[in-house]
Amino acid sequence: MDIDSYFQSLSSSVGFPADQLKFLFSILCSYPACYLFHALPRDSKNLKHLFSIILSLNFLTFCCGTTAWIHSFVSSLVTYLILKFLPHGVAHKVAFAWAFLYMSVSHIYIIYTNYMGWDLDFTTMQMVLTLKLTSFAFNYYDGNRKGLTAEQEKRSIKELPNLLEYFGFVYFFCGFLAGPAIEIREYQKFIDYSMFNDSYCQGEVPPSGKPALKALISGLAFLPLVILSGYFPVTMFTTEAYAHAPIWEKTLRMFIHPALVRMKYYFGWYLSEGACNLIGIGYNGLDKNGKPKWDRCKNVQVLKVEWAPNMRSVTTYWNLRTGDWLKNYVYLRLTPEGQRPTMFATIATYSASAFWHGFYPGYYTFFLTAAILTEIGKDARRIFRPYFVTKDDKPIYPQKYAYDLLTTLTTLWFLNYAGSNQILLSLDYGLKMGWNYAFIGFIGPVIFLVLLRTVLKPKRVKKVE
Repeated sequence: MDIDSYFQSLSSSVGFPADQLKFLFSILCSYPACYLFHALPRDSKNLKHLFSIILSLNFLTFCCGTTAWIHSFVSSLVTYLILKFLPHGVAHKVAFAWAFLYMSVSHIYIIYTNYMGWDLDFTTMQMVLTLKLTSFAFNYYDGNRKGLTAEQEKRSIKELPNLLEYFGFVYFFCGFLAGPAIEIREYQKFIDYSMFNDSYCQGEVPPSGKPALKALISGLAFLPLVILSGYFPVTMFTTEAYAHAPIWEKTLRMFIHPALVRMKYYFGWYLSEGACNLIGIGYNGLDKNGKPKWDRCKNVQVLKVEWAPNMRSVTTYWNLRTGDWLKNYVYLRLTPEGQRPTMFATIATYSASAFWHGFYPGYYTFFLTAAILTEIGKDARRIFRPYFVTKDDKPIYPQKYAYDLLTTLTTLWFLNYAGSNQILLSLDYGLKMGWNYAFIGFIGPVIFLVLLRTVLKPKRVKKVE
Protein backbone atom coordinates (compact mmCIF):
# COMPACT_ATOMS: atom_id res chain seq x y z
CA MET A 1 0.00 0.00 0.00
CA ASP A 2 1.46 3.37 -1.03
CA ILE A 3 1.23 6.38 1.25
CA ASP A 4 -1.68 8.00 -0.61
CA SER A 5 -3.71 4.81 -0.33
CA TYR A 6 -2.84 4.63 3.36
CA PHE A 7 -4.20 8.14 4.00
CA GLN A 8 -7.33 7.35 1.98
CA SER A 9 -7.86 4.29 4.15
CA LEU A 10 -7.21 6.29 7.30
CA SER A 11 -9.66 8.92 6.10
CA SER A 12 -12.38 6.29 5.75
CA SER A 13 -11.68 5.06 9.26
CA VAL A 14 -11.66 8.40 11.09
CA GLY A 15 -14.11 10.33 8.89
CA PHE A 16 -11.63 13.13 8.20
CA PRO A 17 -10.67 14.18 4.62
CA ALA A 18 -7.46 12.56 3.39
CA ASP A 19 -5.99 15.84 2.14
CA GLN A 20 -6.44 17.44 5.55
CA LEU A 21 -4.89 14.42 7.26
CA LYS A 22 -1.84 14.74 5.01
CA PHE A 23 -1.68 18.45 5.79
CA LEU A 24 -1.82 17.74 9.54
CA PHE A 25 0.82 15.02 9.21
CA SER A 26 3.15 17.42 7.39
CA ILE A 27 2.82 20.11 10.07
CA LEU A 28 3.56 17.54 12.77
CA CYS A 29 6.60 16.36 10.79
CA SER A 30 8.00 19.87 11.03
CA TYR A 31 8.49 19.34 14.79
CA PRO A 32 11.25 16.68 14.55
CA ALA A 33 12.60 18.56 11.52
CA CYS A 34 13.41 21.45 13.86
CA TYR A 35 15.94 19.28 15.67
CA LEU A 36 17.52 18.20 12.38
CA PHE A 37 17.74 21.85 11.33
CA HIS A 38 19.68 22.79 14.45
CA ALA A 39 21.90 19.73 14.08
CA LEU A 40 23.41 21.43 11.04
CA PRO A 41 26.58 23.45 11.73
CA ARG A 42 25.70 26.87 13.10
CA ASP A 43 27.64 28.78 10.44
CA SER A 44 26.33 26.69 7.52
CA LYS A 45 23.69 29.16 6.41
CA ASN A 46 23.53 27.71 2.90
CA LEU A 47 22.83 24.24 4.25
CA LYS A 48 20.00 25.62 6.34
CA HIS A 49 18.52 27.42 3.36
CA LEU A 50 18.69 24.18 1.36
CA PHE A 51 17.18 22.18 4.21
CA SER A 52 14.09 24.42 4.27
CA ILE A 53 13.77 24.45 0.49
CA ILE A 54 13.95 20.66 0.14
CA LEU A 55 11.65 19.96 3.08
CA SER A 56 8.95 22.48 2.08
CA LEU A 57 8.96 21.28 -1.52
CA ASN A 58 8.42 17.76 -0.24
CA PHE A 59 5.57 18.92 2.01
CA LEU A 60 4.00 20.75 -0.93
CA THR A 61 4.31 17.77 -3.26
CA PHE A 62 2.96 15.38 -0.64
CA CYS A 63 -0.06 17.54 0.18
CA CYS A 64 -0.96 19.01 -3.21
CA GLY A 65 0.62 16.93 -5.98
CA THR A 66 3.80 16.72 -8.01
CA THR A 67 3.33 19.98 -9.92
CA ALA A 68 2.22 22.18 -7.00
CA TRP A 69 5.77 23.47 -6.39
CA ILE A 70 5.81 25.24 -9.76
CA HIS A 71 3.46 27.99 -8.55
CA SER A 72 5.49 29.03 -5.52
CA PHE A 73 8.75 28.81 -7.46
CA VAL A 74 7.64 30.84 -10.50
CA SER A 75 5.83 33.55 -8.51
CA SER A 76 8.82 33.94 -6.17
CA LEU A 77 11.45 33.98 -8.92
CA VAL A 78 9.59 36.58 -10.98
CA THR A 79 9.14 38.76 -7.87
CA TYR A 80 12.90 38.63 -7.26
CA LEU A 81 13.71 39.52 -10.88
CA ILE A 82 11.27 42.44 -10.82
CA LEU A 83 12.97 43.90 -7.76
CA LYS A 84 16.43 43.29 -9.18
CA PHE A 85 15.95 44.84 -12.60
CA LEU A 86 13.12 47.40 -12.45
CA PRO A 87 13.76 50.97 -11.19
CA HIS A 88 13.44 51.76 -7.51
CA GLY A 89 10.14 53.44 -6.73
CA VAL A 90 8.36 51.32 -9.33
CA ALA A 91 9.63 47.80 -8.68
CA HIS A 92 7.80 47.27 -5.37
CA LYS A 93 4.47 48.28 -6.93
CA VAL A 94 4.97 45.97 -9.90
CA ALA A 95 6.02 43.13 -7.57
CA PHE A 96 2.95 43.72 -5.41
CA ALA A 97 0.71 43.66 -8.49
CA TRP A 98 2.45 40.56 -9.85
CA ALA A 99 2.10 38.57 -6.62
CA PHE A 100 -1.57 39.45 -6.31
CA LEU A 101 -2.20 38.78 -9.99
CA TYR A 102 -0.63 35.33 -9.77
CA MET A 103 -2.63 34.49 -6.68
CA SER A 104 -5.82 35.83 -8.24
CA VAL A 105 -5.41 33.76 -11.40
CA SER A 106 -4.77 30.76 -9.14
CA HIS A 107 -8.01 31.42 -7.27
CA ILE A 108 -9.93 31.73 -10.54
CA TYR A 109 -8.41 28.49 -11.81
CA ILE A 110 -9.49 26.63 -8.68
CA ILE A 111 -13.00 28.11 -8.91
CA TYR A 112 -13.17 26.89 -12.52
CA THR A 113 -11.85 23.39 -11.79
CA ASN A 114 -13.34 22.81 -8.32
CA TYR A 115 -16.23 25.22 -7.83
CA MET A 116 -17.41 25.42 -4.20
CA GLY A 117 -14.85 22.78 -3.23
CA TRP A 118 -13.01 22.79 0.06
CA ASP A 119 -10.24 20.43 -1.05
CA LEU A 120 -6.72 21.38 -0.05
CA ASP A 121 -4.75 22.79 -2.98
CA PHE A 122 -1.69 24.92 -3.67
CA THR A 123 -3.58 28.21 -3.19
CA THR A 124 -3.50 27.69 0.60
CA MET A 125 0.29 28.01 0.58
CA GLN A 126 0.21 30.62 -2.19
CA MET A 127 -1.86 32.93 0.00
CA VAL A 128 0.77 32.81 2.75
CA LEU A 129 3.52 33.23 0.17
CA THR A 130 1.82 36.30 -1.33
CA LEU A 131 2.10 38.06 2.03
CA LYS A 132 5.80 37.21 2.18
CA LEU A 133 6.53 38.34 -1.38
CA THR A 134 4.68 41.65 -1.12
CA SER A 135 6.16 42.53 2.26
CA PHE A 136 9.60 41.60 0.89
CA ALA A 137 9.06 44.03 -2.00
CA PHE A 138 8.11 46.88 0.34
CA ASN A 139 10.97 46.08 2.73
CA TYR A 140 13.46 46.42 -0.13
CA TYR A 141 11.80 49.62 -1.31
CA ASP A 142 11.89 51.10 2.20
CA GLY A 143 15.54 50.20 2.62
CA ASN A 144 16.49 52.58 -0.15
CA ARG A 145 14.47 55.68 0.67
CA LYS A 146 14.23 58.29 3.41
CA GLY A 147 11.46 59.37 5.74
CA LEU A 148 10.73 55.96 7.21
CA THR A 149 8.75 55.34 10.35
CA ALA A 150 10.47 53.38 13.12
CA GLU A 151 8.52 50.26 12.15
CA GLN A 152 9.44 50.56 8.47
CA GLU A 153 13.08 51.07 9.39
CA LYS A 154 13.05 47.92 11.50
CA ARG A 155 11.65 45.81 8.65
CA SER A 156 13.66 47.30 5.76
CA ILE A 157 16.56 45.73 3.84
CA LYS A 158 19.06 47.70 1.78
CA GLU A 159 20.26 44.91 -0.47
CA LEU A 160 18.61 41.93 -2.12
CA PRO A 161 19.75 38.62 -0.65
CA ASN A 162 21.28 36.07 -3.00
CA LEU A 163 18.87 33.58 -4.59
CA LEU A 164 19.66 30.74 -2.20
CA GLU A 165 18.96 32.88 0.87
CA TYR A 166 15.87 34.30 -0.81
CA PHE A 167 14.41 30.85 -1.53
CA GLY A 168 15.39 29.74 1.96
CA PHE A 169 13.16 32.58 3.18
CA VAL A 170 10.39 31.71 0.71
CA TYR A 171 10.38 28.02 1.68
CA PHE A 172 11.20 28.31 5.37
CA PHE A 173 9.44 25.15 6.51
CA CYS A 174 8.06 26.42 9.82
CA GLY A 175 4.97 28.29 8.73
CA PHE A 176 5.20 27.50 5.01
CA LEU A 177 2.05 25.37 5.04
CA ALA A 178 -0.27 27.27 7.38
CA GLY A 179 1.54 30.47 8.20
CA PRO A 180 2.45 32.69 9.83
CA ALA A 181 4.10 34.70 7.07
CA ILE A 182 7.42 35.83 8.52
CA GLU A 183 9.36 38.77 7.08
CA ILE A 184 12.80 38.76 5.47
CA ARG A 185 14.51 40.61 8.34
CA GLU A 186 13.12 38.13 10.85
CA TYR A 187 14.43 35.24 8.77
CA GLN A 188 17.86 36.81 8.36
CA LYS A 189 18.19 37.55 12.06
CA PHE A 190 17.13 34.01 12.86
CA ILE A 191 19.61 32.43 10.46
CA ASP A 192 22.57 34.52 11.66
CA TYR A 193 21.49 34.23 15.35
CA SER A 194 21.40 38.01 15.84
CA MET A 195 17.80 37.54 16.94
CA PHE A 196 19.20 35.97 20.09
CA ASN A 197 21.69 38.68 21.06
CA ASP A 198 20.24 39.66 24.41
CA SER A 199 20.93 39.03 28.08
CA TYR A 200 18.66 35.99 28.18
CA CYS A 201 19.82 34.13 25.07
CA GLN A 202 23.43 35.32 24.93
CA GLY A 203 23.67 34.47 21.25
CA GLU A 204 22.14 31.01 21.48
CA VAL A 205 18.65 29.70 20.68
CA PRO A 206 16.84 29.78 24.04
CA PRO A 207 15.16 26.70 25.54
CA SER A 208 12.09 26.29 23.36
CA GLY A 209 10.52 22.99 24.40
CA LYS A 210 8.05 24.46 26.88
CA PRO A 211 6.55 27.20 24.63
CA ALA A 212 6.42 24.71 21.74
CA LEU A 213 4.62 22.12 23.86
CA LYS A 214 2.21 24.75 25.15
CA ALA A 215 1.23 25.75 21.62
CA LEU A 216 1.00 22.11 20.50
CA ILE A 217 -1.29 21.18 23.38
CA SER A 218 -3.39 24.29 22.77
CA GLY A 219 -3.82 23.25 19.15
CA LEU A 220 -4.72 19.66 19.95
CA ALA A 221 -7.28 20.89 22.49
CA PHE A 222 -9.29 22.32 19.59
CA LEU A 223 -9.36 19.01 17.71
CA PRO A 224 -12.60 17.74 19.38
CA LEU A 225 -14.30 21.03 18.46
CA VAL A 226 -13.03 20.71 14.87
CA ILE A 227 -14.66 17.28 14.72
CA LEU A 228 -17.83 18.62 16.38
CA SER A 229 -18.11 21.36 13.75
CA GLY A 230 -18.97 18.66 11.23
CA TYR A 231 -22.26 18.12 13.06
CA PHE A 232 -23.16 21.83 13.01
CA PRO A 233 -22.81 22.86 9.34
CA VAL A 234 -23.43 26.46 8.38
CA THR A 235 -25.25 25.16 5.28
CA MET A 236 -28.17 24.43 7.59
CA PHE A 237 -28.91 28.17 7.50
CA THR A 238 -29.80 27.89 3.81
CA THR A 239 -32.40 25.13 4.02
CA GLU A 240 -36.14 25.52 3.56
CA ALA A 241 -36.80 23.72 6.84
CA TYR A 242 -34.60 26.21 8.72
CA ALA A 243 -36.74 29.07 7.46
CA HIS A 244 -39.54 27.83 9.69
CA ALA A 245 -37.39 27.42 12.82
CA PRO A 246 -38.39 29.59 15.81
CA ILE A 247 -36.53 32.88 16.21
CA TRP A 248 -34.87 31.77 19.45
CA GLU A 249 -33.36 28.75 17.67
CA LYS A 250 -32.09 30.87 14.78
CA THR A 251 -30.55 33.35 17.20
CA LEU A 252 -28.87 30.61 19.24
CA ARG A 253 -27.56 28.64 16.27
CA MET A 254 -25.95 31.76 14.84
CA PHE A 255 -23.78 31.87 17.96
CA ILE A 256 -22.79 28.20 17.57
CA HIS A 257 -22.35 27.03 13.96
CA PRO A 258 -19.96 29.71 12.57
CA ALA A 259 -17.99 29.77 15.84
CA LEU A 260 -17.24 26.06 15.50
CA VAL A 261 -15.87 26.63 11.98
CA ARG A 262 -13.26 28.97 13.48
CA MET A 263 -11.92 26.09 15.57
CA LYS A 264 -10.10 24.54 12.60
CA TYR A 265 -8.16 27.78 12.15
CA TYR A 266 -7.19 27.86 15.83
CA PHE A 267 -6.16 24.20 15.54
CA GLY A 268 -3.85 24.78 12.56
CA TRP A 269 -2.43 28.07 13.76
CA TYR A 270 -1.46 26.76 17.18
CA LEU A 271 0.24 23.69 15.68
CA SER A 272 2.21 25.91 13.32
CA GLU A 273 3.09 28.30 16.15
CA GLY A 274 4.43 25.37 18.15
CA ALA A 275 6.84 24.42 15.36
CA CYS A 276 8.00 28.04 15.05
CA ASN A 277 8.60 28.16 18.80
CA LEU A 278 10.47 24.87 18.80
CA ILE A 279 12.91 25.99 16.11
CA GLY A 280 13.38 29.33 17.92
CA ILE A 281 12.00 31.90 15.48
CA GLY A 282 8.94 32.35 17.71
CA TYR A 283 11.16 34.04 20.31
CA ASN A 284 10.40 37.76 20.46
CA GLY A 285 12.77 39.23 23.01
CA LEU A 286 12.09 40.07 26.63
CA ASP A 287 9.07 41.70 28.21
CA LYS A 288 9.25 44.63 30.64
CA ASN A 289 9.93 42.18 33.47
CA GLY A 290 12.86 40.60 31.67
CA LYS A 291 11.02 37.36 30.86
CA PRO A 292 11.18 35.77 27.40
CA LYS A 293 8.27 36.36 25.02
CA TRP A 294 7.21 33.68 22.56
CA ASP A 295 4.64 35.55 20.52
CA ARG A 296 6.40 36.41 17.26
CA CYS A 297 4.56 33.64 15.40
CA LYS A 298 1.31 33.74 17.35
CA ASN A 299 -1.53 34.06 14.88
CA VAL A 300 -4.55 34.44 17.13
CA GLN A 301 -5.64 35.39 20.63
CA VAL A 302 -8.72 33.22 20.94
CA LEU A 303 -10.46 34.78 23.93
CA LYS A 304 -10.01 38.29 22.56
CA VAL A 305 -11.69 37.18 19.32
CA GLU A 306 -14.49 35.14 20.85
CA TRP A 307 -15.23 37.77 23.51
CA ALA A 308 -14.54 40.88 21.45
CA PRO A 309 -16.45 44.10 22.34
CA ASN A 310 -16.33 45.38 18.75
CA MET A 311 -15.32 44.39 15.23
CA ARG A 312 -12.01 46.21 15.47
CA SER A 313 -10.95 43.89 18.28
CA VAL A 314 -11.83 40.88 16.13
CA THR A 315 -9.67 42.05 13.25
CA THR A 316 -6.88 43.02 15.66
CA TYR A 317 -6.58 39.60 17.31
CA TRP A 318 -7.66 37.26 14.48
CA ASN A 319 -5.01 36.01 12.03
CA LEU A 320 -2.49 38.34 13.62
CA ARG A 321 0.24 38.14 11.01
CA THR A 322 -2.16 38.75 8.14
CA GLY A 323 -3.62 41.62 10.14
CA ASP A 324 -0.11 42.96 10.63
CA TRP A 325 0.45 42.79 6.86
CA LEU A 326 -2.84 44.57 6.13
CA LYS A 327 -1.99 47.27 8.65
CA ASN A 328 1.58 47.94 7.53
CA TYR A 329 1.31 47.41 3.78
CA VAL A 330 -2.23 48.59 3.03
CA TYR A 331 -3.92 50.55 5.83
CA LEU A 332 -1.01 52.75 6.94
CA ARG A 333 0.24 53.18 3.38
CA LEU A 334 -3.15 54.78 2.58
CA THR A 335 -3.07 56.96 5.70
CA PRO A 336 -0.74 59.99 5.59
CA GLU A 337 1.43 60.20 8.70
CA GLY A 338 -0.13 62.38 11.38
CA GLN A 339 -3.66 62.07 9.99
CA ARG A 340 -6.59 59.99 11.21
CA PRO A 341 -7.46 56.93 9.11
CA THR A 342 -10.43 57.49 6.81
CA MET A 343 -13.34 55.22 5.97
CA PHE A 344 -11.72 54.82 2.54
CA ALA A 345 -8.63 53.31 4.19
CA THR A 346 -10.86 50.94 6.18
CA ILE A 347 -12.84 49.79 3.14
CA ALA A 348 -9.70 49.51 0.99
CA THR A 349 -8.05 47.34 3.65
CA TYR A 350 -11.04 45.02 3.89
CA SER A 351 -11.22 44.93 0.09
CA ALA A 352 -7.56 43.89 -0.09
CA SER A 353 -8.30 41.14 2.41
CA ALA A 354 -11.29 39.95 0.37
CA PHE A 355 -9.22 40.06 -2.83
CA TRP A 356 -6.51 38.03 -1.08
CA HIS A 357 -9.04 35.36 -0.10
CA GLY A 358 -10.46 34.92 -3.59
CA PHE A 359 -13.46 35.73 -5.74
CA TYR A 360 -16.41 33.99 -4.20
CA PRO A 361 -19.16 36.57 -3.49
CA GLY A 362 -19.29 35.45 0.14
CA TYR A 363 -15.86 36.94 0.80
CA TYR A 364 -16.94 40.37 -0.39
CA THR A 365 -20.24 40.24 1.50
CA PHE A 366 -18.31 39.41 4.65
CA PHE A 367 -15.66 42.09 4.31
CA LEU A 368 -18.14 44.80 3.31
CA THR A 369 -20.23 43.97 6.36
CA ALA A 370 -17.09 43.83 8.51
CA ALA A 371 -16.05 47.30 7.31
CA ILE A 372 -19.49 48.67 8.22
CA LEU A 373 -19.36 46.97 11.63
CA THR A 374 -15.90 48.45 12.23
CA GLU A 375 -17.18 51.96 11.54
CA ILE A 376 -20.20 51.32 13.77
CA GLY A 377 -17.91 50.19 16.58
CA LYS A 378 -15.84 53.39 16.40
CA ASP A 379 -18.90 55.69 16.28
CA ALA A 380 -20.94 53.82 18.88
CA ARG A 381 -18.06 53.73 21.33
CA ARG A 382 -17.60 57.49 20.99
CA ILE A 383 -21.34 58.16 21.48
CA PHE A 384 -22.45 55.62 24.10
CA ARG A 385 -19.40 54.66 26.15
CA PRO A 386 -19.19 58.01 28.01
CA TYR A 387 -22.47 57.10 29.73
CA PHE A 388 -20.81 54.08 31.33
CA VAL A 389 -17.47 55.57 32.44
CA THR A 390 -16.49 58.62 34.43
CA LYS A 391 -14.71 61.62 32.93
CA ASP A 392 -11.38 60.11 33.93
CA ASP A 393 -12.38 56.86 32.13
CA LYS A 394 -13.15 54.76 35.20
CA PRO A 395 -16.01 52.24 34.74
CA ILE A 396 -19.35 52.89 36.41
CA TYR A 397 -20.61 49.60 37.83
CA PRO A 398 -22.93 47.75 37.46
CA GLN A 399 -23.93 49.66 34.29
CA LYS A 400 -20.56 48.94 32.67
CA TYR A 401 -21.14 45.19 33.02
CA ALA A 402 -24.35 45.48 31.03
CA TYR A 403 -22.65 47.64 28.41
CA ASP A 404 -19.78 45.17 27.98
CA LEU A 405 -22.11 42.16 27.76
CA LEU A 406 -24.37 43.83 25.22
CA THR A 407 -21.52 45.00 22.96
CA THR A 408 -19.82 41.60 23.11
CA LEU A 409 -22.92 39.54 22.30
CA THR A 410 -23.92 41.93 19.54
CA THR A 411 -20.44 41.86 18.00
CA LEU A 412 -20.29 38.07 18.14
CA TRP A 413 -23.73 37.58 16.56
CA PHE A 414 -23.12 39.97 13.67
CA LEU A 415 -19.60 38.64 13.20
CA ASN A 416 -21.02 35.14 12.85
CA TYR A 417 -23.73 36.33 10.47
CA ALA A 418 -21.17 38.05 8.24
CA GLY A 419 -18.75 35.12 8.59
CA SER A 420 -21.43 32.68 7.47
CA ASN A 421 -21.43 34.37 4.08
CA GLN A 422 -17.69 33.76 3.83
CA ILE A 423 -18.14 30.10 4.76
CA LEU A 424 -21.03 29.59 2.34
CA LEU A 425 -19.03 31.23 -0.47
CA SER A 426 -21.72 31.58 -3.14
CA LEU A 427 -24.20 34.42 -3.59
CA ASP A 428 -27.04 31.91 -3.91
CA TYR A 429 -26.33 30.37 -0.50
CA GLY A 430 -25.76 33.82 1.02
CA LEU A 431 -29.14 35.05 -0.21
CA LYS A 432 -30.89 31.93 1.07
CA MET A 433 -29.37 32.44 4.50
CA GLY A 434 -30.13 36.16 4.41
CA TRP A 435 -33.76 35.45 3.52
CA ASN A 436 -34.08 33.07 6.47
CA TYR A 437 -32.87 35.90 8.72
CA ALA A 438 -34.81 38.67 6.93
CA PHE A 439 -31.38 40.10 5.99
CA ILE A 440 -31.20 41.67 9.44
CA GLY A 441 -27.45 40.93 9.63
CA PHE A 442 -26.75 43.32 6.78
CA ILE A 443 -29.65 45.78 6.68
CA GLY A 444 -29.50 46.33 10.45
CA PRO A 445 -25.86 47.55 10.49
CA VAL A 446 -26.41 49.80 7.46
CA ILE A 447 -29.40 51.51 9.09
CA PHE A 448 -27.61 51.82 12.43
CA LEU A 449 -24.52 53.37 10.79
CA VAL A 450 -26.73 55.95 9.04
CA LEU A 451 -28.38 56.79 12.36
CA LEU A 452 -25.00 57.11 14.07
CA ARG A 453 -23.79 59.53 11.39
CA THR A 454 -26.99 61.61 11.32
CA VAL A 455 -29.51 61.49 14.16
CA LEU A 456 -27.16 60.23 16.89
CA LYS A 457 -24.06 62.07 15.72
CA PRO A 458 -22.50 63.82 18.75
CA LYS A 459 -22.03 67.55 18.60
CA ARG A 460 -18.43 68.68 18.41
CA VAL A 461 -17.43 70.81 21.39
CA LYS A 462 -15.21 73.72 20.50
CA LYS A 463 -12.20 74.12 22.71
CA VAL A 464 -11.83 77.43 24.49
CA GLU A 465 -8.51 79.02 23.66
